Amino acid sequence: PIFLVFAWLYELTPKGFRRTGRYQEETTDNKKAGRWLTNFIIGILAIALCFMIVERVFFAGSQSPSQSTEASIAVLPFRNDSPDEKNAYFCDGISEGVRENLSRIPSLSVVSRTSVERFRENPPSVAKIAEELGVQYVLEGSVLREEDRSVIRARLIFASEDRHLWSREYDRDLEDIFSVMAEVTKNIAEELETTISPEVLKNIEEKPTEDLTAYDYYLQGKEFMNKYFLSNDKRDLEQADGLFQKALALDPTFARAFTERTLIFREKHQYEFYNKQHLVDSMLYLCNKGISLDANLADAYYVRGAFYDDFLYDIPRAMEDLNKALELNPNHIWSLRQLFYVTFLHQNNPIEALKLLKRIEKLDRSTIGLGSTYDHYAYLYWDIGEREKAYGYVEKAIPIIPPVKGRKAWFYHLEGRFEDAIPLWMGEPESNEKLSALGLFYSFAEDYEEALKYYEKWADKVNEEGVQHTADIRDWHRYGKVLLSLGRETEGKELLYRQLNVNEELGTNFQSAHTIYYENAGIYATLGDEKQAIEYLIKFDSVNRWDTGMLDLIQIDPMFDNIREHQQFKDIIRSRREQNRHFREEIARLEAAGEL
Repeated sequence: PIFLVFAWLYELTPKGFRRTGRYQEETTDNKKAGRWLTNFIIGILAIALCFMIVERVFFAGSQSPSQSTEASIAVLPFRNDSPDEKNAYFCDGISEGVRENLSRIPSLSVVSRTSVERFRENPPSVAKIAEELGVQYVLEGSVLREEDRSVIRARLIFASEDRHLWSREYDRDLEDIFSVMAEVTKNIAEELETTISPEVLKNIEEKPTEDLTAYDYYLQGKEFMNKYFLSNDKRDLEQADGLFQKALALDPTFARAFTERTLIFREKHQYEFYNKQHLVDSMLYLCNKGISLDANLADAYYVRGAFYDDFLYDIPRAMEDLNKALELNPNHIWSLRQLFYVTFLHQNNPIEALKLLKRIEKLDRSTIGLGSTYDHYAYLYWDIGEREKAYGYVEKAIPIIPPVKGRKAWFYHLEGRFEDAIPLWMGEPESNEKLSALGLFYSFAEDYEEALKYYEKWADKVNEEGVQHTADIRDWHRYGKVLLSLGRETEGKELLYRQLNVNEELGTNFQSAHTIYYENAGIYATLGDEKQAIEYLIKFDSVNRWDTGMLDLIQIDPMFDNIREHQQFKDIIRSRREQNRHFREEIARLEAAGEL
């Protein structure tokens, strides 16, 4: 612009620059000067153009995350403007419905419901909310419900400028509630210049049920389910189940209500699946039934995929279902978390797992969610040998989730710092986990008398209360090893063989945990059966599950003392150390390149 203005006001003459029109004599020198000025201006503009092209082409990838093409949005809880305060569940259902619809759009990053819940009462400014959640846009609204009508108001705000981009009021009959939620979603997508594919649009516009009363029961049930996951109060679970049953009584094809009941069935029996075939069959039947009712419901695929992973260890099927859930809802936080477990624990792929954690950290900004994510970072970094990062994330997680102190204690234990590990458990309530952990720590510290006290308490508690979790019956061999160390050989060997029998049962009853191979290898090594010990160690290694510090544990575990110098034992350890070195180098390279 400067050159253009200057060229308009002045021209170059043999006597220097003169205002245009004041020097009209056309001489040879005049013409040469004019051509020189023209060429000079063109040259400068060409150089500027070159700089612009270089910047756009070669430095486009260096833009900050805030300049990325993916739009991020938080849907705040809608305010209840209804005369009846009990209609709060209905307002939550509307905001959750809009959030779920938006979550189905791949180009949108939509933070979870739990992330925004803390802003329900006395919320700070929109800019502050957006800063805490790491989003560009905030959707807020209100719902007025009166008899058979509802008035829904929604406002989309560009957070950094606190500027309203779009707002609308929908005064409709209740029977139009699903079309309103779809319309809000489409309006927001249009405002954000986001394309909705025909497949996604079809899912957004599809009604979950034709029965509004059934839908009302479903929303009430969801409210109790959300309470249950925050409080772990079984009474909330029962209340939810009763309401979902009412919904299904009115509409037996209501897939969402059916899938919620499937989730409740799992919650009720999660500690029993490992040895009861009829429960496993029932769970799979319910999962398959839910998918048959709605093949486009992400929740249904998540529940089945998680069951395949957690209880059946059918990893290919788990991966298929979880990826299907994320195809239908790319922001499905539970599927992302489950896929992280599969990717890191079963596939031993910390690089892809770390990418999933980054995504999870972005979407789940709730306090508990962040605490859990920090804990996951901690044991991922520990397992690849990044101990400083692991301790850093543990320290971030403990104020949020105090039981993560157990993770810190475990890290201390793996470093042989037993005197630091033990105090972290002392202040915790007495539980099977606490008793077995202290028994283990004291036994590794070779304080066998103290270890025996805790293992005896642990055994009494398990026998009295019964099995609450498979981990409750996986320490008999540790107890036995303590007895052997105290010279009580007959009793000690009896417990070692007891654990072998337990492991055989677990291996044939639906929960073939990788730890069975590790435990059996240690038991046979302790019993002096080197051949069996190495065979089970090779099996364990083939499962590819050296997570939660197992590589560090095996190198100090007294159960393996008798085979520690065996060549195959050494080869396995060396191979795994080399693999972790490769992971560390690749992660460092990706982080330096801004790709992770």
